Amino acid sequence: MTTTRRLALAATLPCLAGCTVVKPLVCTFTYPIDNVQQRLDAPPSPAPHEDLPPVLTILAAPIIVPMRFVSEAAIGCVGGLFSGFASDLNVVTANHASLAHNLTRPFRTNAAPRE
Repeated sequence: MTTTRRLALAATLPCLAGCTVVKPLVCTFTYPIDNVQQRLDAPPSPAPHEDLPPVLTILAAPIIVPMRFVSEAAIGCVGGLFSGFASDLNVVTANHASLAHNLTRPFRTNAAPRE
C-alpha cells in the first residue's frame, strides 16, 4: 500500500467510526472557542475581577487564560464522548435527524425532533 493510500485511509477511518470517535475530537476545539465567542457577544456587565489592580490582572492572565482553555477543552472532550455515544445509538436505532447534526455541540445529540 502506498503512502498516499495509507494517509487517505487514516483520514477517513475516524469518519467511519462514528460520533463516538469524531465528536470528542471536534468538541475539544469547538467548545472553548464557542464559549469565548459567547463571552464576547454577551452584554457588558460589571464583573468581580474589575476591582483587581491592573498589574495583578496582567501578571495572572498568561496563566489563567490557557488554563481556562485547557479545562474547557477537557469538558468539551468528555461531553462529546458521552453525547457521541448517544448519537451513535440514535443512528443504530434510526432515531437521528442527520448524521452530523450537533457535531460541534458537546452536550447535544443528533436525535430526531419529536413531532
